[in-house]
Amino acid sequence: MRAVQGVDLDVFPGEIHALCGENGAGKTTLASIAAGKLKASGGTVIARGVVGLVHQHFELVDRLRVWENVVLGHEPQRGATLDREAARERVNRLSKEYGLAVDPDAVIETLPVGIAQRVELLRELARDPAVLILDEPTAVLAPVEIDALFATVRALAARGTAVLIITHKLQEVVSHTSRITVMRAGKVVARLATADTNVDAIARAMVGGELPELAARRETIPAPVFSMHEISAGESSLAVRSAALEVRGGEIVGIAGVEGNGQSALADAIAGVLPYTGSMELDGTPIPPGNPGARIAQGIRAIPQDRRREALVLPWSVIDNITLGDQRRPSLRKGGTLDRPAARELARTIVERFDVRTPSLNASVSALSGGNQQKVVVGRALAHNPRLLLAYQPTRGIDVGAAALVQSRLIEARNAGVAVLLISFELDEVLALSDRVIVMYRGAIVGTFERDAIDRARIGALMAGAGLAGVAS
Repeated sequence: MRAVQGVDLDVFPGEIHALCGENGAGKTTLASIAAGKLKASGGTVIARGVVGLVHQHFELVDRLRVWENVVLGHEPQRGATLDREAARERVNRLSKEYGLAVDPDAVIETLPVGIAQRVELLRELARDPAVLILDEPTAVLAPVEIDALFATVRALAARGTAVLIITHKLQEVVSHTSRITVMRAGKVVARLATADTNVDAIARAMVGGELPELAARRETIPAPVFSMHEISAGESSLAVRSAALEVRGGEIVGIAGVEGNGQSALADAIAGVLPYTGSMELDGTPIPPGNPGARIAQGIRAIPQDRRREALVLPWSVIDNITLGDQRRPSLRKGGTLDRPAARELARTIVERFDVRTPSLNASVSALSGGNQQKVVVGRALAHNPRLLLAYQPTRGIDVGAAALVQSRLIEARNAGVAVLLISFELDEVLALSDRVIVMYRGAIVGTFERDAIDRARIGALMAGAGLAGVAS
């Protein structure tokens, strides 16, 4: 089956056009063809100028600096040598012009994902594109960063740039675009004028019917499962400082905050991959620092924020990725080696329960769409009834139907007594799923809200640092 079949799509100068569809619908393939990254087997692409493509999964060189990535392939020269100062100046000029603040000398691998996305966008803007394609541009951004991005997009459109946005965030579609093309199974199934439609109609066109409903939230009798005291980890503005929290069994504790305020350091400390000071306990037993494998054995599982870099081995099969980290689990061992039939049965169960669309269980996970890769990661994390689930951006970059399924599975785990710590930059997701909401700002916990006392306006203000005293700069 072809990923894209007979698709017609026009994007006009000065237009912001949305391309929507489920994961695997063919959106990214179509974008790659339009940008010249893939060759189509038939049809024609006509573009009046450069087509820039900002990928959902960044294509930056991690060990190079920001300015080196931005000018890569069209480096300014001074005689026969690279003009480093001119390159830095180009980055500074573009950064100021488009409101995309970055440090030209920062190394990519040290940047949080939200800043890395700015670099990816600046790299394409440096080519002065006539057409700019943005693939899930807000998947890792906080509300204030999303507003800034769309201000940039509107400025580009006002200059005559044709902008095509691929996104699953339908509220953004109805708020910022003029036309919508919907794909399903490689074909265009709907063309909509934004002014004449709404979020529900777009979602129905995407999935070909009604969306699945979230699992019902059951009342539980929670007891403390995970606690941490005076945890400090990380460096500079990305650090977490003297944080304390508790997650009870049968509850979801959601952490709200603008990306880059210590969430990654907190998650890495809990997962055992970042040194920290302070203490942690699981079911009243101290958790020794480090050793992620020991944490898995204790019953701590994680959904990392970046599935491709932190959760999956892309060339490996679906089966091997699902058993990753559990190869020594007795239920998956036979005669001192991995029990392949048991591994296949586990993979089959997860694929069915999470509706993973894959050609086969032996297919390379790199062949799956981003949403189906994410469902593999979430399914693996929940497969063995963890005591604590650390869910970091669990629905990042997946379509509305897949997101609803993942969110339902998190609620079901909560109902079964799992302690769930949710870190998400989607405030709506945090508020919808959480029994308690904790707000982080500059590495500190600055507010806690029980479900029956959630105040969206107050949470938003705390995320921006409003009304806070004594929080270090």
